[in-house]
Order: sequence, then structure tokens, then C-alpha cells
Amino acid sequence: MTGRLPRYAALGLLLLLAGCRTLPEGAPAGPSTAEQAAIALLADWHARGRVAVHSATDGFNASFDWRETAGRSELDVRGPLGAGAAHISRSDELIRIDTGSGAPLDIAAPFASLEPELTARLGFPLPVDSLRYWVLGVPAPAEASEPLAAGFRQGGWEVSFSAFAAVPGAPGPLPVRLALTRGPTRIRVLVSSWQVGGP
Repeated sequence: MTGRLPRYAALGLLLLLAGCRTLPEGAPAGPSTAEQAAIALLADWHARGRVAVHSATDGFNASFDWRETAGRSELDVRGPLGAGAAHISRSDELIRIDTGSGAPLDIAAPFASLEPELTARLGFPLPVDSLRYWVLGVPAPAEASEPLAAGFRQGGWEVSFSAFAAVPGAPGPLPVRLALTRGPTRIRVLVSSWQVGGP
């Protein structure tokens, strides 16, 4: 596949990858170190919400529905009024992006060159390998990270959290509002609902 990926497909990869509300009084702080270790091991969860991406050359908003089950990701992303729909699935061996127009794009493991390739196509970087952990509020375990006052820095990205929520079945509070920043790229995520464990 040549040229740029549809922007909503790229957005989906962010959440394999906005909004604003006040933090309720008494809302939980972020997870403790012990809770972070347990959260990083969560294999079955479901998150819904909205995401906004702003880069040096572009900006867009979309809703997302992301489900992780036993190491497999299924992510649906939709723009306003259903525009730009994309379905992204990921396993240890393959990432597939299906926008419904043309053949799906398959990217085989290992994914080491994925971010540079997508940066060239999209005009902004995508932290694909780490997002599955960042959306849970913890650093990716395979890479060094630096703690910050409101989050951490990892892989050249600053990940900050401004709201957490207690979620039934989770070993600690999970993020409901977070931001990822790297150079001119800023990604804001608002999680409207969390579910941990099966239905």
C-alpha cells in the first residue's frame, strides 16, 4: 500500500492504538507501584471513549471502542457521524487495518520499523508498541521509563494523566483522561467507560 493511510485508521493504531470535564471530588489518584505491576498484566479489558490528535500539519477527533482479550486487540474507530470508520486488529504476529475501502493493510511482526514507516506516511509519529500499556496508565514493561509529576516519559513521549477512576475488577485505578506529547504531536484520550474481565 502506498501513500498515506486514512487518518482514522492511523488513529486506531494509536489506541492499539477529546473532551473536557472536571475531575470529581474524591476521585482516586493514580495507581501505586504494586498496582501498576498488576495492571500491566491485565489481559482482558474493554475501553470506550474519544481521542483527539493534533500534529504540526493536521488535527482530527474520533470515537473509539477497544477490546483486549488474551493478547489480541480489536479496535473500532469512527469519525463524526460515522465518517472514516476503521477496524484494527492485532495479534503477536500481525496488525490488520481495514477501512472498508480497498484491501486491508497487513503488517507482520516484528513491528520494530512500524513507527518510522507510519511517521513517513502520516506526518506524525505513532507509539504503537507502547499504547496498549499507556492507555492502562502504566509504562510499557519492555522499555526504560522516567517518572514525571503527572505520569512518565518513555520512548521519547511524555505521557501525562489528569483523571483516574476506580474500575470493578481492576487491581488499581485506571485513567479516564490522558495526554501523549512528542514534539509537535499531542494526543488526548478521554475514556468514557472501562470494563475489566469478561462480560
